Amino acid sequence: PNTTLFRSKEVSMNTLTLTVVVLVVYMGAMLAIGYYGRNKSDNFKDYVTAAKRGGFLMVCGSYIGSHIGNGVVVGGAEYGAEYGIGGAWFGVGASLGYVVFAFVVARKLYRANALTLSDVLNQRYGKRITGTIYAVINCFAAMSIMAGQITAGKNLFSYLGMEPVIGAVLVCIVVFIYATMSGQWGVLMTDVIQVGVIFACVLLSMLYMAMTGAFGVMAEALPASSWSVMPFGTEQWVMMLFPSMLYGLVSCASFQRNVSSKDEKTAFLSALWGGLILLPFVVLPVLMGMYGRALFPDAPASSIMFQVLLEVFPGWLAAIMIAALMAAVMSTVDSQLIYITASFTNDIYIEYIDKNADQKRINRLAHVVTFVVGCMVLYFALSAQAIISMLSYAYTFLCAGTLVMFVGGIFWKKATRPGAVAAAAVGILFVVLYKFCGVNLPYSSIFPILPSAIAFVTVSLCTQPKTSKTAD
Repeated sequence: PNTTLFRSKEVSMNTLTLTVVVLVVYMGAMLAIGYYGRNKSDNFKDYVTAAKRGGFLMVCGSYIGSHIGNGVVVGGAEYGAEYGIGGAWFGVGASLGYVVFAFVVARKLYRANALTLSDVLNQRYGKRITGTIYAVINCFAAMSIMAGQITAGKNLFSYLGMEPVIGAVLVCIVVFIYATMSGQWGVLMTDVIQVGVIFACVLLSMLYMAMTGAFGVMAEALPASSWSVMPFGTEQWVMMLFPSMLYGLVSCASFQRNVSSKDEKTAFLSALWGGLILLPFVVLPVLMGMYGRALFPDAPASSIMFQVLLEVFPGWLAAIMIAALMAAVMSTVDSQLIYITASFTNDIYIEYIDKNADQKRINRLAHVVTFVVGCMVLYFALSAQAIISMLSYAYTFLCAGTLVMFVGGIFWKKATRPGAVAAAAVGILFVVLYKFCGVNLPYSSIFPILPSAIAFVTVSLCTQPKTSKTAD
């Protein structure tokens, strides 16, 4: 490539200073929103559903915020550097997950008038065992996702030459404070702002790349395979597309946004348009990763986004984009945090410990749980080295253990509670066999769903309630 089109440089003190200033201002704005919304959750139900005040803009923006960050942006750039334009399939799956959620379950879940997905399962199957299974699996998945996001933020601070632990702690404390103060309302409102920042920064980055001849550099330096939409085999394509798409059906974050909508129409349209708006956007970070690969062919794919930002883009754009990536961390962590709070308080404390707790006590408990869980996740993220690998485990376990019993229970009238439990057990068993016992499975990222479905149907048919015989 023409080396005059870019410059290689160390992170300058001006860029670092500007980045710190932007981050401080941004975090201050997030805290101000949390403080403003502190009186919008007078009781536990309002705390976890934003008092059902979510309009289309708030809820749709929050849907986008759940995926747009370190999954679609940083992950998309990494996949772009590794696979080329075909790296967009992960983002496509995440986007389509919202579209599928909208058409398949959004209206039904809103009509259920439940606080958590565990409530929906308990209503369907009549006993709390199914809801408890879902709560345990989903809380584990949510904590893993949060820890992975915090680790990604820590790595960004490290790349900047800043103290990674202190940086990650400060970012997380901001999230914990505004989420604790304003609950789901604060999550929705801050997500909208975070998505706006990310959209604007990525579009500015594309404009800068176009103005400086980046696409010519990519065309000259990258092999033809980088422009193939299927640069890998079918199994790799399935792994990139379908787990993130199917996860949308059982996502706790999607459910919490659904029940925070002001009406059923908003619940449907916000999920649908969240997916449709996100869909074309997912290609842009992939192009940034491809540009990074053209300029730095030997750089690790995992850090390619940071290298492009700090060694190619102007300091002011790099600083704003880094703030956007921190927004990405925050927009994913806050929604998962609120759902864990809702699940622990509603599905464990109320169900098993104190069914008669008054709203005031429950609301106080929810605030405490939000902060305590946040601190626990922060500790795990800072002390663990392989936390990112837990993300794939989390998604796989969640889909294998809950997808069939949840979707099957909604649409199949003959589904029974034993069938649902069998589906969860068999799905998790096959994940364990594959992940930890070395058993080879075809299309392993989604294969456990098949035996889970077989167990679900078989056991449900064998445990149909007996009908009493009537006398002639």
